[in-house]
Amino acid sequence: MKWKYQILFILFCQQNLWAQVLPRDSIKKVQQLQEVVVSGQNESENQSFNFYRSNKLANTDEILSRMQGVNLIRRGAYGAEPTIRNYGAGQTNLTIDGMRIYGACTDKMDPVSVYVEPINLQSIQVSHGSAGAQYGSAIGGQINLKLKEADFSCHKKTSGQFAQSFSTVNMGINTAFNLSQSMNRFAYKVNGAFRKAEDYKAGSNTLINYSGFQKSNLSAMLAYRIDSSQTIKIDYLGDWGKNIGYPALPMDVGKAVAQIYSITHRYKGKGKLLQSNESKLYYNAIFHSMDDTHRPDAPMHMDMPGWSNTAGFYNELNFKNNLAIRVDGHYVYTKAEMTMYPVGEPVMYMQTLPENNLLDLGIYIGKTFSLKHRQQLIFSTRLDVFDQSAMQGPGATEWTVFNKDVTVKKTDVLKNVNLAYAKYFDSRTFMRLSTGYSERLATSNERYGYYLFNRQDQFDYLGNMDLAPEKALQAELMFQQEFKKFTYSFNLFYHHTNDYIYAYQLDGYSQMTIGALGLKTYRNIYYAVSRGFEANVKWNILDQLSYLAMGKYVFAETYSGVPLPLVPPFKLQEALRYTYKLFQFQLEHDYASAQNRVNVDYGDKVTPSFNLFNLRASRNFRIKSTVLQFGIACENILDKTYWEHLDIGQVPRPGRNFLFNLNFLF
Repeated sequence: MKWKYQILFILFCQQNLWAQVLPRDSIKKVQQLQEVVVSGQNESENQSFNFYRSNKLANTDEILSRMQGVNLIRRGAYGAEPTIRNYGAGQTNLTIDGMRIYGACTDKMDPVSVYVEPINLQSIQVSHGSAGAQYGSAIGGQINLKLKEADFSCHKKTSGQFAQSFSTVNMGINTAFNLSQSMNRFAYKVNGAFRKAEDYKAGSNTLINYSGFQKSNLSAMLAYRIDSSQTIKIDYLGDWGKNIGYPALPMDVGKAVAQIYSITHRYKGKGKLLQSNESKLYYNAIFHSMDDTHRPDAPMHMDMPGWSNTAGFYNELNFKNNLAIRVDGHYVYTKAEMTMYPVGEPVMYMQTLPENNLLDLGIYIGKTFSLKHRQQLIFSTRLDVFDQSAMQGPGATEWTVFNKDVTVKKTDVLKNVNLAYAKYFDSRTFMRLSTGYSERLATSNERYGYYLFNRQDQFDYLGNMDLAPEKALQAELMFQQEFKKFTYSFNLFYHHTNDYIYAYQLDGYSQMTIGALGLKTYRNIYYAVSRGFEANVKWNILDQLSYLAMGKYVFAETYSGVPLPLVPPFKLQEALRYTYKLFQFQLEHDYASAQNRVNVDYGDKVTPSFNLFNLRASRNFRIKSTVLQFGIACENILDKTYWEHLDIGQVPRPGRNFLFNLNFLF
């Protein structure tokens, strides 16, 4: 399909995210994060959580995949890596409550999102490009997972939720709970989840080995109201995974643990210039251990643990003149090692990521100017100073083979600026044009990684400590129009990234991993470009019948016209919902076009197109002050054998799945 026809086609698409309408719930108007900033409205619920309500035990990956511009890199049934458009880890910020967290796995098996369950979440905030620099410098944007909070109440109030589901495709048992209590001075909330699944079956009843997993999750929050303007709260989030299979990789995960702590003080101004002041101290410790003991064809047993420890703070000031200031900083220590046990030979040890530390201090300023004739200028800027270096020890000693001293401190100053013009033509028509410049730091893997194996292209990778930051010039245009029963919007973007970090093969060097094809490293190339669009449609066909859809497309290549790796093709997600009294029926359709523009050097392969259909139904029952919801779904109705272009190793996704869901609210 030609570019111009794709644009015309996508204008008739929007997200397939809805809520199950519980009698005691209200569904608020939905806005993306950037739109909230422009309109000045408070963020409420967003479309991803409407989808979450339609499937109470959908995991965080499924919710993220339904958000504008977000795609997922999958290596198994668990722990997909979120990307924004074609930007992956290191080019985007993925935070929890504004806290910086770094995965401990060098193979990216543990993105930050894997440690959060939907039962923990209050909202997901997504912003694109240089507009997403509130929590840290990045060129691709940011995803912030905001945890649920307990509310204060004049009268003692207790509420809760219990949900249970079963899926046939993997004999999956999913349990979630939530309990909260509100009082005048104190409030608390405790929630969590347990998931266990066996190996799933793809289309035509094909068993996908090493795809089962088990995990437990617990979140707790305690709040105290000091006075009418000040509160203090303590948060804890813990996540424990074990025996997690990754069919696309040569190893699985034996154990993955996240411990996340924070304490927050909030102040609300009373008629003064300062509207609010929020200060947070936080600490998180991540441990991740890869495991090959369940792989009978492993050529050599290896232990591969990794650690990540981060301590940080931030202070956010919001003023009544639409000025926001955030000062933040964090320190992170990471390390990954490998112990090899060759048969009949001595044990061998090496650090695949030498002990290293990163220190960051940053400041963010955002300001909205109101102009005549319903116009606005939105300005934001951020400055970060990073110090990064490896530590003395075995890992640093390994690098002396290449005559490199990785303990030399690298200091980078990153700049970010975004300027947007917004125009309200009337109460129903809105336009925003934004331009920006942003930079991002090379990751610890890209600078200090030591023979890290990449399953996608079958090469070992060596870091390059001399990498310069990527620098992106960006422009975006957004238009939205509402009618009585019909709403549509579209967003066009163009990004030009100088000093793009790109992989190339090192001639004359051999690989270390058994079966690897050679050794690669990273360098800055002249530039790369990325352009595309997202579009949305909502149509209330009848009072009880509505249609929603979303479409997204990215076209990305280097300065010489070579396609960038892992770029998703055009994708359409749409659904039709019918509501009758307390019944709801929902038919969903997902379509992805074929991806023929592939980066052969990176191991990209042509991906065929697919159509996927799901059907969901639910019934709500009111029992005095409680609500009981029963749901049933058939996912992948046609038992299609398919995979998406960002699925590493082209492992087929689950086939036909019957899902049974019981949800109780009190």
